[in-house]
Amino acid sequence: MNKQFYIATLLAALMLFAASCNKDDDDTTTIIYTSSSTSMLVSNFALQANSNVLDNLDSVFFSIDADAGRIYNADSLPVGTDVSHLLTTLTFKATVGTVRYLTAYEKDGAIVRDTIEYSSSSTDSINFTGAVTLEVSSPDGELVKRYDVKVNVHQLEPDTLVWPMTARRDLPGSADDNLAQRTVQWGERVACLLRTRNDYRLSVGNTPEGPWTTTKADSWGFTPNVNTLAATSETLYVLDTEGNLHYSTDGSAWTTAPISWSVILGTYDNRVLGITPGSNAMLDEWPRREGFEPMTLPANFPISGMSPMVQASNEWAVSQQSMMVGGVLQSGAVSNVVWGYDGDTWGQIDNHLNTLPALQGATLVSYYSHNVSSSNFKATRQLTWLIFGGTLQDGTLNRTTYASTNQGITWSVAGSGMQLPEHVPGMVGAQALVYTTTFTAAQAASRRVSKLVTEWECPCIYLFGGTDATGTKLLNNVWRGTINRLMFKPIY
Repeated sequence: MNKQFYIATLLAALMLFAASCNKDDDDTTTIIYTSSSTSMLVSNFALQANSNVLDNLDSVFFSIDADAGRIYNADSLPVGTDVSHLLTTLTFKATVGTVRYLTAYEKDGAIVRDTIEYSSSSTDSINFTGAVTLEVSSPDGELVKRYDVKVNVHQLEPDTLVWPMTARRDLPGSADDNLAQRTVQWGERVACLLRTRNDYRLSVGNTPEGPWTTTKADSWGFTPNVNTLAATSETLYVLDTEGNLHYSTDGSAWTTAPISWSVILGTYDNRVLGITPGSNAMLDEWPRREGFEPMTLPANFPISGMSPMVQASNEWAVSQQSMMVGGVLQSGAVSNVVWGYDGDTWGQIDNHLNTLPALQGATLVSYYSHNVSSSNFKATRQLTWLIFGGTLQDGTLNRTTYASTNQGITWSVAGSGMQLPEHVPGMVGAQALVYTTTFTAAQAASRRVSKLVTEWECPCIYLFGGTDATGTKLLNNVWRGTINRLMFKPIY
């Protein structure tokens, strides 16, 4: 029991007892008020409905941190919401004394300070564009509880995928010397194989931004086909220029596998997948599982120019699903088909809306977007596949980003906020890695009310390299893309 409440209650009982012993029959009843911090707690805070400001404004959820004295909406309102004239509804744990708002906001270059008395029938609106303090007193006026109140509004479009020019980096090595590259995620590391004017080099970093440790491939004993580099969590794989498969666990010592392929598709678990050469091309893997036999290439399966094979969690299946998109068929036609692999079987993922164009050299990545409720503005993260770049059937660059939120079953043109900005050039054959980056408060894309948070983890897309439409000029770029919402400083 609250100590102050206990003492006040005891005194009240003694006073009432004394009064009962000495009162006359016509004495009036004396009301004794007590002071307790629990008597001033706000149990609910809400904005009143105002469709002129925003539909469903009264459904916005506000968090109440009684210990810190803070009231705020963690899911910010849309950009541009006018919060200068809002009415509120308050509910308290117990009977309170006076309730008032103390506001301070800027107007015509000066700070305006107002005091607004609150009641359930109050028609005085509150200006939430500046500092707002809710002041609640106990019934006897002895104690006062204060809350800092913030109605958060996004200052940036939260679901825009941004690619800051300041976050761009060069590929490892000299921009003037680099001729070709392929970058993969190798366990917790990033491996970038480069062909330069003079040699081949493997650069390995702990993050997509380096720093890089670079070794030359002089001692490998073969000439790597740079565009075939792939990796599992432990092993690097690459074809040489004659199609022989080689693998390494340290990037220095390489072993030749008894396999010859025309292309590496990607990896799944601890295996690498590829296509055998020739007119009777077959789907193969290494190391081969017990009982596995190479399979005839399915109809409409590409033999070159497909996107890198990407693996992501599938909420509908027991096993993880990998996907790749586009490419050139044996007939020479360019495909718009998405193929999926579940660890055992390849299958064409039907796209009934047929919204994807035929693409080769496209970049596929498994990332995120947010589904925002129109009733309470709560944002729910959802797995989202994105397709960038590549060339169209006529050989021109594709500048449209496509998205799927249902594991590639249907695709659509991504929203305007997910399209690549003009300063990011069109690219063919780029690789995309999603890597968790630590952001600090100074890097935050938005300032919002929160506890003292100095850093947090944020998933970012890193786009490595790629070429121009002709496939001859390497783009010496590493671009970092992040959804604004993920960069916002967390609120607890």
